[in-house]
Amino acid sequence: MSKGKRIAILGGGPTGIEAALFAARRGFDVHLYELGEVGAHVANWGHVTLFSPWELNRSPWGEDLLREKGIALGEDGVFPTGNEFLEQYLEPLSKHELLKGRVHTNHEVLGVSRKHALKGDFIANPERDVAPFLLHIKNNDDEFYAEADIVIDATGSYRHPNALGPGGLPALGELGAGEAIERYVPDVLGADRDVYAGKQTLVIGAGYSAVTTVKSLEALAAREEGTRVFWLMRSEESPYDLIDNDPLPQRSELAEFGNAASKGLQPHVSPLLGSYLYAIKPTGEGRWKVEIQEGGETRTLEVDHIISNVGYRPDNNLTRELQVHLCYASEGPMKLAASLLSAGGGGDCLAQSSAGVDTLRNPEPNLFVLGAKSYGRNSAYLLKLGIEQIGEVATLWEDAE
Repeated sequence: MSKGKRIAILGGGPTGIEAALFAARRGFDVHLYELGEVGAHVANWGHVTLFSPWELNRSPWGEDLLREKGIALGEDGVFPTGNEFLEQYLEPLSKHELLKGRVHTNHEVLGVSRKHALKGDFIANPERDVAPFLLHIKNNDDEFYAEADIVIDATGSYRHPNALGPGGLPALGELGAGEAIERYVPDVLGADRDVYAGKQTLVIGAGYSAVTTVKSLEALAAREEGTRVFWLMRSEESPYDLIDNDPLPQRSELAEFGNAASKGLQPHVSPLLGSYLYAIKPTGEGRWKVEIQEGGETRTLEVDHIISNVGYRPDNNLTRELQVHLCYASEGPMKLAASLLSAGGGGDCLAQSSAGVDTLRNPEPNLFVLGAKSYGRNSAYLLKLGIEQIGEVATLWEDAE
């Protein structure tokens, strides 16, 4: 039985699929629009093992639906790879009959507005919610509008990597390099082994994606002669905090390796601390000449590959015609960003819980930014937080009836 309210969900990743199922189970008229295929971003890092075990990456309603279908769930306490999570959980959920005809892949949402209101109309006025949302959508060569009463933006941030140069700007020559720069975590010990074996690679970044890449390259270098890693980061000190009795063993292992590598204690890793990329230029021989600023001095290297693991940012152009209050630092919704800042910027992701339904409200009525995108550039996010957010905003969906 339809409850009448139409919910449009942008993004077919974990949070989008979970939200669509939650809404469909409660009888809402829900439609999900995904630029590519379901879980496309997860597939990009499918070879990587998640920090968190199965039970922290599934919702109670998702588990129930798969059990009803006789589909076995991954064991609690086991840490799946991205591919395992996608194939054993997310894809089966996306094909559930509750979502039949409601998951629209290869549909790009170009923008969202109000059908009869401009961005500056009805400021802080309940009449703004009278007009439905209007979505501008492209599917191959076709364009159309779709209407909705509630919009959930769960598009994440993975499509929009940060730039490599000083102050967050592109390094000189970076724009021209285009796809020659790897901006995700490559499968160094698997499908991409031949790309990096016997080569010199510059890795940029100081988060867990960067140390995952460096650790894999170090393992490859131990087996393949001539493989070398240069690891560049802005920090002048070892970047990883160690947590006593860390319940996430992969995180602890990576932190210990990263701190050792940043001190030059890994044989095939040359750390470049307190540095940033200034310029890159192709040599004409399939290699790159890179200029690095370090302590006011310029250092020049030649490398075969450049890997950017410096994080991602949300695409807020989707909702630029709506009344959204964004944090000037993280580019996430302001209320949640302020809550994270007051808690120390996010802290240990495992210790976090959703900050409450009020932090998920926007000045735009019935617009909710959920999942990784709700954190903006803040990387302290786990899938369990998106699941908690869905349950919280659902109380507002009911109120919207």
